[in-house]
Amino acid sequence: MDSPFRIVRPPRPLEEPYPSRARINEQVGAVWEWGMREDPAAAVRLYHQLGEVASRVLGSTDRDTLNIRRAYTHFVGLDGDPRRAAQLLAGLIPVAAQHLGPGDWVTLDMRLCHARFTGEGGEPPRAVALFTQLAADMTHALGAEAESTLTARSFQARFTGESGDPLRAAAMYGALALDSIRILGADCLESLVARAGHAVNRGLAGHRGEALALYGPLVADFARVLGPDHPETRQTQVWQQYFRGGSS
Repeated sequence: MDSPFRIVRPPRPLEEPYPSRARINEQVGAVWEWGMREDPAAAVRLYHQLGEVASRVLGSTDRDTLNIRRAYTHFVGLDGDPRRAAQLLAGLIPVAAQHLGPGDWVTLDMRLCHARFTGEGGEPPRAVALFTQLAADMTHALGAEAESTLTARSFQARFTGESGDPLRAAAMYGALALDSIRILGADCLESLVARAGHAVNRGLAGHRGEALALYGPLVADFARVLGPDHPETRQTQVWQQYFRGGSS
């Protein structure tokens, strides 16, 4: 769910010749917020600059440096080039696994981003295979109830549907929704998204009447939690109208 916090000025790249680790990480957080809320293209540029500084000050295989590289590729993908992001991550993952370990959060999140942008770059079946393995590895390393594990399962369900199997995707989203509500709460965005994924895939699998019944309370919950004008709320309304027009 969006926070009321809003950055009103874009972060500037570090200017001091020998910035500290704390100062670098402060900028990492500021650039992330700015990129997610305002300008992903600016985040690409700023993370590239931060990566050069961190590599010089901390070392190219330092955990914080690799985390900045991960963030950089994340925004490369969000800014419209998922294939390039996937290619960059494919090169970063072995480095992170060697220096941080395969169970480290940075390594695992690199794999999550790689699988996501593989799917968004036009290879959803391959993304399903990647997320299937990743969800198992995250469960082992972080636990079944970790938010990152739930996120991997959500992407696995998404790309299962995009690979042409909405019935299986609906079942995966349905199970995920139950777990997410239990672990994160009914009003958490991840829980709402899982419910939406379940509803849309049930409808796309031919159960339009059931999907329409699911969208009634779902639209109301999105509007209550996020507000009536939030993009996620509007998207649920679009699907509700779609299934209303062809429900059986």
